Amino acid sequence: MGEIINKVKTLDVVTIDVKDFYLLGKREQINMSDYLEDGILIEKKFRKKLLDFDWSIYKDKYVNVFIDKNQIIPSWAFLLLSYHLNENSKDHVIGNVRSLEEKLYNITLNNLDISSYENRKVIIKGCSDIPYIEYVYSELTRRLSKVVLSLMYGEPCSRVPIFKKRL
Repeated sequence: MGEIINKVKTLDVVTIDVKDFYLLGKREQINMSDYLEDGILIEKKFRKKLLDFDWSIYKDKYVNVFIDKNQIIPSWAFLLLSYHLNENSKDHVIGNVRSLEEKLYNITLNNLDISSYENRKVIIKGCSDIPYIEYVYSELTRRLSKVVLSLMYGEPCSRVPIFKKRL
């Protein structure tokens, strides 16, 4: 009987784990409705609330600011709120949780050295429990498909081909 060869170990592929693109850190939300009086933003009261608020609670946190109802908020209010968050949070967005996560993913994805994958066979690892994983899959595919020899999804032992560059 011949020697058993582990063909998975002999594969010349690079595996990318999508969870490596998830920035760890506490997430918080701010509801713009908390700054309204009967659904209306009153500038003087709004400014006072912002000045009196202890913004340090958002230090070292990622924050998204959202509106939970169809309310009309003047654009300057978001700028003023952003000003306070710039000084007191790790990062923030005006939008929903998904907008925040996509922004944070882009920070890490922009640090990816795409050239290191040039003409390589790449597997984007599946089975991760990070939020909005489809966004990371899409961005990795968009960025890598320009340079890799082939792109696959899954694990080295069980992979699904996405595309293969024609030589």
